[in-house]
Amino acid sequence: MNPKLLLTLASIEIALIGLLGVFIPTTSSYGFEVNMPDYFNATARIPFSLFFGLAVVNWFARNAEASKARDAIFIGNTVGHVLWAVLVAITALTPGAQPAGWVAVIIFLLFAIAFFLVGRANMSTNAS
Repeated sequence: MNPKLLLTLASIEIALIGLLGVFIPTTSSYGFEVNMPDYFNATARIPFSLFFGLAVVNWFARNAEASKARDAIFIGNTVGHVLWAVLVAITALTPGAQPAGWVAVIIFLLFAIAFFLVGRANMSTNAS
């Protein structure tokens, strides 16, 4: 897979998750039926706004030449997707969670593996 395609797919994935997190009630997006106060539900949506920034970074990095900055984007995406998969797996193991969470774990792990392999194969060679 080439870096442009991977960064484009990741940008779309992250933007969609940001949209879901902002516009769908948090308890439903996590797969739980929990009665939370409205203010907590609204506050829990705030971190999803960061997903739009991450999506924009990936979107603009897709056309970038090999550099230390692009290397950092690949490493950050690898770490982020691994942690995402681990945290979603922990959530999926929680009693009362929806089994569909395992689909997300697989998707995040596939992205993590892809970022690791594509990033490693396309690391920059300059020392700056």
